[in-house]
This record gives sequence, C-alpha cells and structure tokens, in this order.
Amino acid sequence: MRTDVSPEVIRFGTDGWRGVVGREFTFANVRRVAAAIAAHLEEQGTAGRGVAVGYDRRFLSEGFAAEVAGVLAARGVPVLLADAHLPTPALSWGVREQGLAGGIMVTASHNPYEWNGVKFKEPFGGSARAVTNAAVEAILDREFPDGESIPCLSLTEARRRDGVAGFEWWAGYAEGVRRFVDLDAIRAGRLAVGVDAMHGSGSPWLRRLLEEAGCRVLELHAGWNPAFGGRSPEPIDENLRGLSALVTAEGLALGLANDGDADRIGAMDERGRFFSPQRILAVFLRYLREEKGLDGAVVRAVSATSLLDLLAAQYGLETVLTPVGFKHAGEVMLARPVLLGGEESGGIGIGAHLPERDGILNALVLAELVARTGKGLRGYLQEVFDRVGHFTYRRLDLSLDPAGIARARERIAALDPPQTLAGRPVRDVITLDGTKFVRDDHSWLLLRPSGTEPLVRVYAEARSGAEVQELIDEGRRLLGEE
Repeated sequence: MRTDVSPEVIRFGTDGWRGVVGREFTFANVRRVAAAIAAHLEEQGTAGRGVAVGYDRRFLSEGFAAEVAGVLAARGVPVLLADAHLPTPALSWGVREQGLAGGIMVTASHNPYEWNGVKFKEPFGGSARAVTNAAVEAILDREFPDGESIPCLSLTEARRRDGVAGFEWWAGYAEGVRRFVDLDAIRAGRLAVGVDAMHGSGSPWLRRLLEEAGCRVLELHAGWNPAFGGRSPEPIDENLRGLSALVTAEGLALGLANDGDADRIGAMDERGRFFSPQRILAVFLRYLREEKGLDGAVVRAVSATSLLDLLAAQYGLETVLTPVGFKHAGEVMLARPVLLGGEESGGIGIGAHLPERDGILNALVLAELVARTGKGLRGYLQEVFDRVGHFTYRRLDLSLDPAGIARARERIAALDPPQTLAGRPVRDVITLDGTKFVRDDHSWLLLRPSGTEPLVRVYAEARSGAEVQELIDEGRRLLGEE
C-alpha cells in the first residue's frame, strides 16, 4: 500500500487503502472510496444484495463508518452497519454467510494510532482481489475526483428511509469458530492463558471464547484506547513485553495477542518467549495435517519461513509462493483446496474455515494444540526442528523519507545477484515481491519496501541467530544503509 499519496490519488495496497487521519484519510476521501466501491458493485450488478460496514476501535472509526454507510445509502445500496466495533474476520464471515455483495471495514489494522483505513471484502469472505482493487481505483480516478460533492445521507435520514439497518454478527461468527476448534479438547487441558488485546477490536471476544472453553484467562490492554497505549497494535516481540512478563510471572501455558482489527496473531510460548508467526506457521502445518487430518496446498508469502517448504515436502503437499499480502493467498484458496496460507506478519488463514486471515481462530487453534498434545509450543516446535533442522528469523524495519524509499526501490531492482551471501552459496533469486536471495541450506535474505508503511524491510532466516545477523548486515550493506 502506498503511503505517499495526495488527497487526489488513492491506491489500494496489500489490504485496502490507508492514510494518516486528517492528511490523506479525510471524510472527503472516505466518501470517494465508498462511492467508487458502490459504483463498482453497480457495474457488477450485485449492489442490490447489500453491503456490510464494520469498524474497529480507532479514533473516529465509528464516524468514518457512518460516512461510508451514508454514501452507500444515498446511492440506494442496502447497508448493514455494525452495532459496535468488531473483528475484521467476523465481518468477512458475515459477508459470506449472508450472501452480501461485499463488506467495508474501517480499520488501519496494525498501523500506528495516527492512521486509519478501509478494507474491502468480497462476497466469498476475503480481501478484495487485485483485479477488483484495480477496477475500484479506475472508477475513483475517472468519476470521483472530489469527495465534497458526493451525496451522503445522515444516519438518521438513512435509517428513516430504511436504507441502513444494524447488525450483530458475533454469535454467528463464534459458531463458525466452534465448528472448527475443538473447545472440549481445550476444556480438558484446563489451561491458564494470557491475552493481550492491544486495545483492539478482538476484545472481549477472544477472552470470552477461551473462557467458554474452560480456560483461566488473564487479559491485558482490553479497554478502549485510541492511542493504543502509546504503541502500535502490532503483535510483535517489542510490543508484547507485558504479555511475556505475565506468562512468566503467572506460569501460564501460553500468551496470545491480536492486532488492532484481530486478523493477525502473535504468541508467547510456555517460557514467556516470543513465538513468532514463522514458528506458528510451522506448528500449524504439522498440527493441522497430523492431528486434524487436513489436506491441500500450502500457500506462503515470499517472506514466510522455509520450514513450510521442508515440512510440506515431507507430507507430499504442494507449496505455492505469493507476494506479500494475504489477498494473494486468498485468491489461491478460491482456485484450489488449501490447507494453510500465511505470511510472516501473523496473517494466517486456514482453508477449511475462511479464505481470510483470522487472528481469533488462530489463537484458539494454538490453545487447542497445547491442550490436545500436552506439549508447550516450544516443545512441539522442537519436534519440528528435529525433523527439518533449526531455523530462526528476524525482520528489520528501516524508516526512510520518500526520497530514501525511492532510492531503496531503485537499488533493490538493480541488484546483481551475488554468487555467495555471508559466506554461503546463493542457489536462487526470487523477485516476486522485492528481491530474495535463497542460500543452499534454505536460509535467505529478502529486501522489500513495505506495502503499508513508509519503510523498507530487511528479512532474514537462517540456522542460527549469528547467521541471521550476518544476513541482516548484508542487507543493510546492499541497501547502502550501513
């Protein structure tokens, strides 16, 4: 997703459009996006099926959602507007189950508090495909250069005309989660679990499902706080130190966290150490295949762990490589049976549930894994390492100004593939999204401009922490950022 946009240019990125509130993300621009989505659905002949509009707990999200609803209603599109904040996967679930034309979620996901955004969900219950985004962008450029002139009804008037109705989908979504997760198995494990809601819209829903499954739950950062307590609502190691301390101090079985709109997962193992999404992906593949008997392809973003390739090969499963952004995995899920799709940022989808990442479902699957196997996350992962070898991972985010990002893009595109990298032969170079150098032992370095923030990311995975640092240093050298 581009972040250097002016109010006149709006582009959809890895999952929707985002911008800084009051700069790019204004009521006028939100009206433009809502009108373009409505016009696209009208062109498709599906607008009459209606659109659901949801929102997270960010500053002004409820107000922006009302603006979206008012624009749709003014165009005669039936609207279901959420009665309260909700997780993005619950919106996606409802769109599919209700047979709607689509869903619009007002959220900036894991971005800092200054940001907000719009995610568009298609009728299948997942992120808008690239072709859909392109169609909406074309309409924006052609038909809606000025948001001020776009008709928008007040909620009072829209409701008076029966153009907007409320909805509460938590019960239906929760039942869908129960159909996949074995709550009885979790109950038998008598788990004590920590949850960091990160002040996001996953609260109180994850806690309630865990308590329904008999867990003793200690929850952090559950209240509404539009500044997210001074940290970004991204479930990464440095943002989850409180959860780590809680797991350690209370002797909990594991810690679980979701991002701002609850479609990403983060975790702490039984020792209170960060259990990265790369490792979650690895244990998920083993657990879903061996314990739940699921089948299908394994879809991974170019930034995801080599553990998936090595495990999938042992199971005889096909692997599919995609650019970063779960919409790409979602498209594969629509075309063929998929067991698991995921990316290193914590976006993980299970094909038997929904072609969408779902942080709440993933948290419950982790709890089920621990309860059912009688092993902690670390112990279960060690058995994976015993099969395919040890891997560790790190991502470095370089914050650059627009000129610096432009220079980095040019350098990445112009890199000459080295024969060796940090002392080991390079066996493959992948330019699907950024530039990735894969060494002969499945370790790798990826250089990639972010699709959602003004950052250039340096990703590395190797057999040891020392090797990861060597690769990170090489990445910085290649970018000229030593």
